[in-house]
Amino acid sequence: MKVSGRSAARSPWVACCAAWCLALCAALLPSAQAADQPAGIIRIGVLQFGTVAWTLDTLKHQGFDKAGGFEIDVVPMAAPNAAQIALQGGSVDMITTDWLWVNRNRADGRKVQFVANSTALGGLYVKAGSGIRQLSDLKGREIGVAGTPVDKSWLFLQAYAKKTASLDLRKDARPSFAAPPALNEFILRDKLPAVLNFWPYGARLKAAGLTELLDMKDVLKGLGLAKPAPMVGWVFNESWSAANPELLKRFLAAVDKTNAVMRDSDPAWVRLKPLMKADSDADFAALRDAHRDGIQPDELVVDLPAIQRLYALLAAEGGEELVGKSATLDPATFYSPSGHPH
Repeated sequence: MKVSGRSAARSPWVACCAAWCLALCAALLPSAQAADQPAGIIRIGVLQFGTVAWTLDTLKHQGFDKAGGFEIDVVPMAAPNAAQIALQGGSVDMITTDWLWVNRNRADGRKVQFVANSTALGGLYVKAGSGIRQLSDLKGREIGVAGTPVDKSWLFLQAYAKKTASLDLRKDARPSFAAPPALNEFILRDKLPAVLNFWPYGARLKAAGLTELLDMKDVLKGLGLAKPAPMVGWVFNESWSAANPELLKRFLAAVDKTNAVMRDSDPAWVRLKPLMKADSDADFAALRDAHRDGIQPDELVVDLPAIQRLYALLAAEGGEELVGKSATLDPATFYSPSGHPH
C-alpha cells in the first residue's frame, strides 16, 4: 500500500475543512458565556489526546493551581484548528500552538501572543534495511511527511538538505504527505522507507526499533541556531493578558513548577501512564524522555534574533502559503510581562 503524494496531500486538507466547520460551531456556541467567566478561571483548549493534557493534569495533581489561586477549566478539542477557532471565538482563553500561527494572525489584525512551552519537534526515521544511512541516500526515495507541504519540520529539513547535501528534497526525493498515525503504520509495515514525523509519533517509532536519522534539533543547529528554538507555546489574546496580568503570571509560574516535576520525577510519569495511552513500556519511556527533552528551561528562553533568522528561512521555503501577509516576524508575537518585546 503506497502513499500517494497527491491523494495523501489532499486528505489532510479535506479533514481540516471538515474539522473547521465542526469547530466553528463548537467555538461560537459558548462564546456568549465569555462575559460571565468567573475571575481566576483559565479556560484552556486542549487536544483530547494531546501532550499538553499531561502537563495540565500534573499541574492540577500537584496542587499548583490552588497554590497559585486559580482554576483551570480544560476544554477538550478535536483538532488543532478547532482550538484556534475557539480562541478566536472567545470560548477559551488560551490554547497551545506555534508562533508562526501567532505571527500570521497578528499580521491579519488579530492580536494574539505566545509564551514558549516546548522545543520538541520530532525527526526523520528510517527502518533497518532501508539502505538510508545519511541524508543523501534519500535521493530518488519516497519519504512520508507528517502534515502538509508547509509543515515547519518539512521546511527545515528541505533547507538543511540543500545546505548540507546539495539535495532539493521536493525534486530529488518523492515526498508523500499524510497524517502522523498513518505514517507510522506505513513505515512499520515496510510501505515507506523513511518518515518525517512529529515527536510523539517519532518516540513510538524509536521504541519500535527504528533509527532516528536526524533529530530536528540537530537540523536547527545545522541551520545556524546555537540552541533549539521553542516552537510551541501557550497562546492567548493581548486583551485577555492585559486584563489578567497577575493571573497569567501565576499560571506560568505553576507551569514552570510542573515542568520541573515532569523533568525530575519518575513517579509523576507512572501516574500519567493511563492518560498517555502508551502501547508498551518502551513507548511509555520514549514518550516520557522526549517530552522531558522538550522542556529544558534554558532552551525555552526565546532568543529573538535567532527566531527572526529562523522565520526568514521558513518564509523563504514556505512562502505566503505559510506566513501569509507578514514578510517579517513581529517581535510582539512573544509575550513580555513588561510590555516590551524580547
